[in-house]
Amino acid sequence: MKLIIVGGGLYGLATARAAINLGMEVTVIEQGRVPDPLATSVDRHRLIRYPYGALDGYALMIHDAYAAWDGVWRDLGRRHYVETGTLAHHFAAGDWADQSAASLDRLGIAYERLKPAELDRRFPMLSSEGAIDALWLTSGGALLADRIVGGLGDYVRAKGTLLEGIAVADLDPARATAILADGRRIEGDRLVVAAGAWTPRLVPALAAELRPVRQVVTYARVPDKWRAAWASGPMLLEIERDDGFYAVPPVDGYGLKLGDHHMDGGPDDPEARRGAGKDEAKAIWEGGRRRFRDFDDYRIIEAKTCLYTVTADERFRIADVDGALVLSCCSGHGFKFGAVMGERVAAHLDGAADFDALQHWAAGKLL
Repeated sequence: MKLIIVGGGLYGLATARAAINLGMEVTVIEQGRVPDPLATSVDRHRLIRYPYGALDGYALMIHDAYAAWDGVWRDLGRRHYVETGTLAHHFAAGDWADQSAASLDRLGIAYERLKPAELDRRFPMLSSEGAIDALWLTSGGALLADRIVGGLGDYVRAKGTLLEGIAVADLDPARATAILADGRRIEGDRLVVAAGAWTPRLVPALAAELRPVRQVVTYARVPDKWRAAWASGPMLLEIERDDGFYAVPPVDGYGLKLGDHHMDGGPDDPEARRGAGKDEAKAIWEGGRRRFRDFDDYRIIEAKTCLYTVTADERFRIADVDGALVLSCCSGHGFKFGAVMGERVAAHLDGAADFDALQHWAAGKLL
């Protein structure tokens, strides 16, 4: 089979890797250079963890996601992952952490509940202020996103075809053809579109369902006083509060990362406002004031933007549009599933599962 993939971010490249391993002839087309800093999937790191609120299906998928990443590490010859553990503060009955605990109980996934005194003892750089308790799992950590995408790009260059620096102007899904900006037609047997925030432009039929939303993330330098504590620090999740945030410890030479998961606004133009202003960075960073001890001693060293492509229910969307398979597996929580999603999509193209089953699985509706 000759497979054409539009988009050289994580999902395009992960699908390409899996398809190559199944013996397909693969061409990936990317408008930028891989890794493209404007792509949703390209940042210093992305998180993988079991707690998932009430979304049991996605929590259940994490085990398969880890197995798929192990396959990627074998293919790339290097493991781009740092285990940190997962800490999720619980503030009120029925909040995101409470829902996660109930989900983990249903699925038989082990965790601890730590009371404030124990939280302050184990994680002295953090304040337990306002928390009833917190969920603690030794599993979970940071996937080094830019290195993963770069490594997958090298893999595709070596074993398939990667066309970089050329935009796709139009698609002919029924003929499995991508029409490039320079007029060339790249034809295959099947067409996959994994174009992230550019998908609504290329596939207008899905524009009403897919909303690109601009997000700002910040990186900060840790005070000397807390450098040793953060060296073994956890990812931190405070979700569904007005001033909620997530944080990633300073792993592998990167700064302490802090962002939020609010998906308000949009649709945003994927080529506009790609820089982050100082006021935006300060507003994001301020979310950690109550949680980080000696907060004013941290220093913002970088702010970046990315564009998530969000569905109404934040579940992943896979669509068949005139024979083309369109992947929108994002909504701000898709990177962790990139490897396993690529394997499942490639297996579907190879005849291993029907489309309805693939779509149901991608939407996290396993149970």
